[in-house]
Amino acid sequence: MARTDSFENRLRVFARIWIDAVTYALAVTAAAGIGAVVIAIATGGGLVRAKYLLFVGGWLLLAYATVRLWPSSPDNVDPQPTTQYRDSLPETGESTRFQQFVQTLPPVRWMQPPPPDRRLTISGKLLLSSLLILALSFLMETRFGIS
Repeated sequence: MARTDSFENRLRVFARIWIDAVTYALAVTAAAGIGAVVIAIATGGGLVRAKYLLFVGGWLLLAYATVRLWPSSPDNVDPQPTTQYRDSLPETGESTRFQQFVQTLPPVRWMQPPPPDRRLTISGKLLLSSLLILALSFLMETRFGIS
């Protein structure tokens, strides 16, 4: 008799959770990068200004995600999400519109989504996104020589 909670099943769920989160974070990073370049070029600053916009935007997103993840009281530290704590992001149905867009991107569209109770929260995905945005700003300066 096979166990339903085998190591292979847990590993598959773990991989699906992180593929979903990383795809979301890469989509946010790409949108922020494109937005920063467009704004920087429109204002006459070029890629140097884009790098600074990404740096500031990454820190602001990191602060926002941290505040959203921080529990307001010890009673809020609950491993299972409850319906009384709603996200402030606009939602359609069960997920945000941006999350629905991310679900159409590869590799997420080719796989079964992780169980809803096991998914990384939007705040957690935004925290990961902020780290990638800061990494993009860092790479623009150190690797590509935009200073």
